[in-house]
Amino acid sequence: MIYLDNAATTPINIQVADVIAKSLSEDFANPSSLYKIGAVTENKINKARATIAGFINAKDDEIYFTSCASESNNIAIYGLAMARKNWANKIVTTGYEHPSVRMPLENLKEMGFTIVNINPQEDGNIDANELLDAVDSKTALVTMIHVNNETGAVIDVKSLCEKIKQKNKRTVIHIDATQSFMKVPIDTTKIMAESIAFSGHKINAPKGIGGLFLRKGTNIKSVIIGGGQERGLRAGTENIHYILGLEKACELLGNNIKQNLNHYTVLKERLLDGLKQFDNVIVNSPNNAMPYTVNFSFMNYRSETLLHFLEQDEIYISSGSACSKGSASHTLEAMRLSDKRIDSAIRVSFGVNTTEEDIDKFIAALKSAQEKLQKVKK
Repeated sequence: MIYLDNAATTPINIQVADVIAKSLSEDFANPSSLYKIGAVTENKINKARATIAGFINAKDDEIYFTSCASESNNIAIYGLAMARKNWANKIVTTGYEHPSVRMPLENLKEMGFTIVNINPQEDGNIDANELLDAVDSKTALVTMIHVNNETGAVIDVKSLCEKIKQKNKRTVIHIDATQSFMKVPIDTTKIMAESIAFSGHKINAPKGIGGLFLRKGTNIKSVIIGGGQERGLRAGTENIHYILGLEKACELLGNNIKQNLNHYTVLKERLLDGLKQFDNVIVNSPNNAMPYTVNFSFMNYRSETLLHFLEQDEIYISSGSACSKGSASHTLEAMRLSDKRIDSAIRVSFGVNTTEEDIDKFIAALKSAQEKLQKVKK
């Protein structure tokens, strides 16, 4: 099997699975219990919190555990916006956000907020000056995706956050770091955002665990209430087993970010070099995109047809965001690409276990597809 859809989800690292398996049999006590075994469980959670905080240079009590990045995005966007509705009703965002950001913003629009979308340019990048120009005295929140999940386009969040704060220091900033957490360096003392969302299943931990960095002292309205867990921000008994798994996944990746980026760069260069032999390929990812995601159009072949052809050889790619379930790419539409280019677009995304041999086999399979598949009539 050649798995090239790591932006959708990643296989669980066996060391992470071992940690979870051990915890399932040992850590059954409720962390909120007052007796000794409950305190032991709570201490393990706090240790995991400190470990994860260390990798992004945050304080221990600035890390909150959730079920996924989508939940983290929802908590941050609703909570930060509603806490500021008495003085501000404007939210600025990019036009290629994940649905877990876009849909809450649509709901907030119905509640009276003004939503300003800054679409990417045709090359896939966001114009930082255009986004900055949209921020004014009534802007409650700016929310932006650090690395786009479909093209790998990256926003210089450090620089942009600084400029936003210079323009309106009361505006809070949320970053969706689902595709960048533990893949690129993140330092919360240098990135002036109030909140950052991240996920476990993008970094070889299981589905069902995520987290939120929330800067200490930030005013936020809790939207999941009922138990007082996570210091009142997110009610619900903590998933100790997956929290420990997330901690282990961060330990395995956190000290090797530079090494892994070099690995992805080699893979990307090999892929792009291999694609040069096809005269029908148009690369949709920006030139400066993160190296672990490459989006390109295999013109005159529908992406869904190509996907299922490759699946026969156990080669797995994506035709876009896994959350879109086959619908047209929101990101590529926001880039104003042609329908034909969008219909032919596929996403290849690497993991730590992807090899150069995998890339060569993928290119060979594309050759076979070109020979065997019937072209779509122009």
